[in-house]
Amino acid sequence: MENAIGKNKIIKDMNMRSFFTLLAVIFSACISKSTYSQDLLPESLYYYEGNQKVLLEIDPSLVAEFGGTTSAGGRNLNSPLVKADANAKLIRSHGQINIWKTNGQGGAVGISKSLNQSQNQGYSPIFRSLKGSANLALPGNIIVELERGITEKQAEVFFGSKGLRIFKKHELDGRNFYEVETPAGAASLNIANSLYGQSGVISSSPNWWREVTAK
Repeated sequence: MENAIGKNKIIKDMNMRSFFTLLAVIFSACISKSTYSQDLLPESLYYYEGNQKVLLEIDPSLVAEFGGTTSAGGRNLNSPLVKADANAKLIRSHGQINIWKTNGQGGAVGISKSLNQSQNQGYSPIFRSLKGSANLALPGNIIVELERGITEKQAEVFFGSKGLRIFKKHELDGRNFYEVETPAGAASLNIANSLYGQSGVISSSPNWWREVTAK
């Protein structure tokens, strides 16, 4: 009888290990194969700041380039954006962030989408809130607050089931914030909005870059 019990326990343990191994494989496949829409429909031009819905508009001709460089003359002819639109004009730079004016095919949204699919640098249309704000752009990643009772391991499973990975956990006054990896551009906005309102999610917002200009 004891041998039978021991054998059953071993089989049960093996089954559990197999289950978790399978789960890990499934989540890994989700992460590696997931694709996120870089399209922006008029009805998706918003984000949540806490529980407040903020409506957005796009500047159709401005693109933010993250991780770019400029030449001494203020124009980098090696930029993938210039290769996509030979008439693109660099109008401002903030360190490794360049703001370009483009009239390329598809405008700011189309050219950002195309470049994000083929380049290591990140590209984003320039946004503003309808109430008026500084220029906003999406360098990638989102900030998600989960309910306090959710452990980091449970958070990994939750995000993994959606093809996402945690970049960093933020400890802020005992609250449960996570920075989650996403591509740059519209995909970041779409993912943040898709998580808002889901069970266990308190807030979900893009990791906005805000342009600060000297007055």
